[in-house]
Amino acid sequence: MINGNRKRMAPVWLATAWEERRKETARRVEAAIGKLREANRPVTLSSIRNEVLHLFGRSLSTNTIKRNEDAYELYLANRRAPRTPQVKPQLILELYKRTGPAKKAAIHARVARLRRHPKDDLIVRLILIEQSLTEQMDVANRLREKIILANVAQQRNQQ
Repeated sequence: MINGNRKRMAPVWLATAWEERRKETARRVEAAIGKLREANRPVTLSSIRNEVLHLFGRSLSTNTIKRNEDAYELYLANRRAPRTPQVKPQLILELYKRTGPAKKAAIHARVARLRRHPKDDLIVRLILIEQSLTEQMDVANRLREKIILANVAQQRNQQ
């Protein structure tokens, strides 16, 4: 039985092959987006999939585009304007920009991992974290008040 809490390490000998596949996927997505732009067709995940199949004879899933950070950034930068304003992609891009180079790969991996979770699970986790943060702030405020009251009492005793 495999322990679910244990982090699974990618085999070192596959790292270069996987990196090359990620780069190749990003190149194919870039080429497909270029063809779609030339033809003045909308850039959507499904249109990218179809264009990659047409250009390269290889099928590409929308999840592959979403999980490949470079390909997903290309899609976000070139997609058609959304019908409703969406903040999420801009927030993710901002997160990537604010992350230092040493931690960038870890953040990309964490975002990719979180994308695989159902939205309801993420909502519950967010609410629980907010509740925990509120509780911690309440504890910190009470402790701060006790320290202030103790200091005031100590100053009164010294006078």
